[in-house]
Amino acid sequence: MKQICIQVPSLQSNQTVDVEVTVNGKKRLMNYRLESFDWSQGGYDTSLKIQRLRELIHGYDPGWELVQIGVPDGNLVPVMFRRSILPES
Repeated sequence: MKQICIQVPSLQSNQTVDVEVTVNGKKRLMNYRLESFDWSQGGYDTSLKIQRLRELIHGYDPGWELVQIGVPDGNLVPVMFRRSILPES
């Protein structure tokens, strides 16, 4: 199993959550970041909105990987990213 699901506090846009995981005695720190992307430049055309979202995700900091795309709320789409930091021990 590569992923587990845990409850985290509610996040506002552009916040990070740090989670420390221990596997076989080795600690690993995981960072999660929630971003809210404005995809309104796509107008009402759904395919243009999706293309805009793809561009925003592909242009995002390459040190973060896409985890989840949330349900759009008006012109904003919540997107969760994860960054793994090397083991501490």
